[in-house]
Amino acid sequence: MNNCLRKYGTKKEISKIFSVPIKTIDKDIAEMRSLKNFEPFVLRPSYKRVLISITGYEMFLQSKSSKLL
Repeated sequence: MNNCLRKYGTKKEISKIFSVPIKTIDKDIAEMRSLKNFEPFVLRPSYKRVLISITGYEMFLQSKSSKLL
């Protein structure tokens, strides 16, 4: 399925889309959950399953990037 049409992805899928290691995804998810603006972009429908909004993760990365500049 085309990435542009998908709203959410697993850690593995997000890792491939953004070329980021899964360990980094785990750290970013923890940070996203702690920030009120990004908390809604991480869904946990079950204990083992986590879904991340592709757009939300991109916004999170842009936010982190702008803070570094």
